[in-house]
Amino acid sequence: MVDVMSAQPETSMLSSSQEFAGGVGVVTGAAGGLGRIVSRLLVERGAAIYLVDLDRRGVETLAEELRSRGGKAHAAPVDVASEEELSELRSRIVSEQQGRLDFVINNAGGWRYGRAHEITMTDWDWTFRTNVTGTFLVSRMLMDLMVERHYGRIVNVASADAYRGKPNLPHYAAAKAAVVSLTKSLALELAPSQVLVNAVSPGAIATDANLSQEWFAERVASTPLGRGGAPEDIAEVILFLASNRNRYMVGETVMVNGGALLR
Repeated sequence: MVDVMSAQPETSMLSSSQEFAGGVGVVTGAAGGLGRIVSRLLVERGAAIYLVDLDRRGVETLAEELRSRGGKAHAAPVDVASEEELSELRSRIVSEQQGRLDFVINNAGGWRYGRAHEITMTDWDWTFRTNVTGTFLVSRMLMDLMVERHYGRIVNVASADAYRGKPNLPHYAAAKAAVVSLTKSLALELAPSQVLVNAVSPGAIATDANLSQEWFAERVASTPLGRGGAPEDIAEVILFLASNRNRYMVGETVMVNGGALLR
């Protein structure tokens, strides 16, 4: 059995480079796990971030924490699959930021375990609504703000599970495969307006939620690097794709999984 905790690298917040100074962005699924780390790093590097999540208390607490450290953070308790709530978010950005929006990170997602014969249609619909519909609606609602300025970045969070069979998560794997495909379609539509759309497919990430799962140690044991990814490992790739350092990647899905798909 792999000692998951000892297999993790020592991690800490990286020093701020202010590469996002003056920028405005949206991070969905911001209240915990990967979204929380991504949001912290973006604010540390100068961005004003709208923290989107259904967890009102989570985003309000995070926004307060980041503001207390001198950052610019706005709690946005929004359902990413609600056009009405997203429309209100868009109006808020237009009002508070004079319509400026530099990047969107579609990180909201989730899963419910079950084999094909066990999955209810409620489970199926929830999985696609949370992972695919939300990614589509957030992008569609906000992309014109970037198109108007002829600059923008959209980063979608997919999963390594989009590329392999998952008998206990067929609906999740299918939804993440849809995110990969949606990324390509949006990229083709928006590239002429200099809005670059890409995705990241993480492997096993050592978030608190994942560390408590029985499958995590097994997944780590089968990863060539011999450890799960720290959230910062994934976040740094996301930040590159969301920044103006990314000037020529369009419609790509970057694998960040410790070599898990090599076996």
